[in-house]
Amino acid sequence: MMRLVHSLVAAGLLLLGSLGIGHAAVVDKFRIGSWNGSAFTDDQNGAFSTCVASADYRSGITLYVQVDTNYNWAIGFSAPHWNMKVGADIALQYRIDRGAWQSGVAKATSKDLARMQMPRGGYIITRFRRGRTLYVRDGTYNYEFRLTGTSRLMARLAKCVEQNIARYGAAPVAGAPGANSQGGLGHSAPTKDEAAASSSATDPQLAIEATQALFNLMGSAGLSGLKLIPDGQREEDLNGLHAVATNDARTIVAHIFPAGSYQSEEELMSLIVADSQKKCAEGKFTSGSERINENGKPIYTSYANCETGDFQLIERVAIAKRNAGGVFIYGVADTYVGEGGGAPVSPPELTDPDFYSAIANAAE
Repeated sequence: MMRLVHSLVAAGLLLLGSLGIGHAAVVDKFRIGSWNGSAFTDDQNGAFSTCVASADYRSGITLYVQVDTNYNWAIGFSAPHWNMKVGADIALQYRIDRGAWQSGVAKATSKDLARMQMPRGGYIITRFRRGRTLYVRDGTYNYEFRLTGTSRLMARLAKCVEQNIARYGAAPVAGAPGANSQGGLGHSAPTKDEAAASSSATDPQLAIEATQALFNLMGSAGLSGLKLIPDGQREEDLNGLHAVATNDARTIVAHIFPAGSYQSEEELMSLIVADSQKKCAEGKFTSGSERINENGKPIYTSYANCETGDFQLIERVAIAKRNAGGVFIYGVADTYVGEGGGAPVSPPELTDPDFYSAIANAAE
């Protein structure tokens, strides 16, 4: 048993060095579903350096997710049977669900582990959180990773970073995107598009604009009894959205994607519908989408319906052009609970024509 413990410790230290976390000490541990996570400090100066989580797959491959003190993130892959040349760059392509293939470069940081820095833009990280499957190919082999629990995982990793920076301070980021130090990958600076995507979720001006648009929608549709909920006080899946109002039976959201922060309206809608399907894992799920013209304005719409016993969730989404560039995304989620599910719940009627008409007027 002691030999086994020592072997595991040695393997763990090798892994940390391979992920660019040399001279590390574990200061926190957590578990989210099938993910095991740890926080590390640099034992030379005691400052917090990074949080890492891992999950094992039946293929024998372990997938790692790493977030550093600047909230840059990377993923890693390891398998005991791999024998890579240390330091070699490996060209990869990856995509999540039916999204577009993205190009990346992984570095073999040990003979059995490769690490790939991920883009700072919000588009890919959102897909990673809400997607069902990560596909990776290296020109010879194809790999698939089910993304179970990644929404909760990324929220927990962000919390891990925030808490441990407060406790230990932040160590300088080595090998972060843009660094040319050993282990560094990616651009010398985030691109304009990446900067727009990564900053949009926390931009207070966008939050103000989206909140006003949400109030306009509610007023135009005649909706009342909904309370505006600040970011950080919402259900986990709603944090990060620009404006959210809710009650027991209905939730309405408004979010802005500025120009350059997303690939296309089609991929945004695909992501939204895939997220709804993922949440309806044990229920009967149906969905659809269409483009309409409302009061002279083009609107891209979708619906998703999830039924489980006496519970029903109907989600309607609309993407509308924004005058300043980019798009507004509006969503309404209605919950229905029959008598067999406890106290009955049913929101006031909101027809599709009234919803779409309100969206056409919301951003004026």
